[in-house]
Amino acid sequence: MENNSDIKNKTNNTKRKKINVNGSAYTVIYSVIIVVIVAVLLTIASTALKPAQKLNQEIEKKENILKTAGKTDKEKAKTDKEKYISEEYAKYISESFVVDINGNKVVDTNVNKKDAFSLEIKRELIKPEAEICLPVFICKDGEQVRYIFQLHGKGLWGPIWGYVAFEKDLNTIAGVVFDHESETPGLGAEITTEIFQKQFEGKKIDEENSFPIIVQKPGGKLNSHTVDGISGGTITSRGVQQMLADNLKLYKGFINKMKSENNDNSIETNDKNQEQ
Repeated sequence: MENNSDIKNKTNNTKRKKINVNGSAYTVIYSVIIVVIVAVLLTIASTALKPAQKLNQEIEKKENILKTAGKTDKEKAKTDKEKYISEEYAKYISESFVVDINGNKVVDTNVNKKDAFSLEIKRELIKPEAEICLPVFICKDGEQVRYIFQLHGKGLWGPIWGYVAFEKDLNTIAGVVFDHESETPGLGAEITTEIFQKQFEGKKIDEENSFPIIVQKPGGKLNSHTVDGISGGTITSRGVQQMLADNLKLYKGFINKMKSENNDNSIETNDKNQEQ
């Protein structure tokens, strides 16, 4: 039989085995458990939100492509943006495809396993020139045809990107959309504003100049190849100028090819009219 002394010793041993909540070991264990729980919850939340995030990114991209071609209505988009943008995109973007730097369509569907919509030009720009693939979007509205190209470049503090749309002559800009990651609010970030982007509409590409469009110091004399830069945002303005030059140089093969085809079609149409 156990005596009182044995029982007391067992009780004391039990007390000694309890975790000391004021000790460092308890703090470490507690912290690890909390971190694991939070990590699991964040992973679950991230996984659950991925489909919605992907959809939002797709809608934003479609909206930018449409906006570049002048096919968005802000008021209509307010009611049901997702439905409106999806319907307008299906209505106006009649064709999209990938071309190489020579302007030839990339017919091998195994190339990067991407179509024009999912292709990101920023990833293409780091490849050897011969391997670069470029996305092209064609917007049609009756007789109106506009070609839309994707852009990517560098601003002052980080990447800038966007789209440029050309009229059927592939020389006149129909519209642009620019965005950025971390340009200064009120300065370089002004490239996203309508007042800056509207300047590009109707401008002509200067094929004789290394910079097809000049973004100059505000207040200077403008011509068909120049727009005003942003006051206080000189480096970002130059970044837009350089982005257009670098990216349009890559699209030059496609631009020249389409100009030639459009010219041939025009001659053929005129010949038929004369025969009649």
